Amino acid sequence: MADTKISALTAAGSALSADELPVNEAGTSKKVTLTQVTTLLQTLGMPRVTKCTAQHSISSTTGTIVPSLSQTLEVGTYHFKYFLRVQSATSTVGPMLGVDFTGTASPAISMIARWADATTVITAEVHAMDNVGILGAGFISGMAHNAESTTAPNMGTTVGVSTINVDIPMVIEGIIGVTVQGSLNLYHSSETATATSVEVGSLLIVTRVA
Repeated sequence: MADTKISALTAAGSALSADELPVNEAGTSKKVTLTQVTTLLQTLGMPRVTKCTAQHSISSTTGTIVPSLSQTLEVGTYHFKYFLRVQSATSTVGPMLGVDFTGTASPAISMIARWADATTVITAEVHAMDNVGILGAGFISGMAHNAESTTAPNMGTTVGVSTINVDIPMVIEGIIGVTVQGSLNLYHSSETATATSVEVGSLLIVTRVA
């Protein structure tokens, strides 16, 4: 078969994960796929992004996994960030969230949750989740945790929300050292038996740092 310059090959319509590239591995010609290249780059610090593709609505104090916001983590150290759109159908009821890892983490997971607060007076913080925040006050409420949780999520507000049935931004981020591979999962419940939800478009961004 005659040699052909790469520049003379037919252009692909679009890049696919299964597309193959030539490589030189210690003097031996081999091939790799774009999937393999992506996996390598992720171990070297390229962010891994997962998007919520279906609303997770719940009317129970018992948490369940938000199915589309999980990632498998191999051995390493990671920074993770959930950027969530949450809603509540009742102004006095807040969504509750928890993060769990099914493998082994050492040191233990360490994380913080935060959201815009509806407080308008500096001496009287209300801790209600707000969808736009208060101009001029700029309060951010939140909490930290170093314990994983599943069916009893341990982060959120028991005060409620300023506006029902609208997207409210909430961020949960932290660090985790993985010594045995497992799945990083987000659990969601309602504070009471009325509906709260994690909305489509919520994100999980994970970056391996070591």
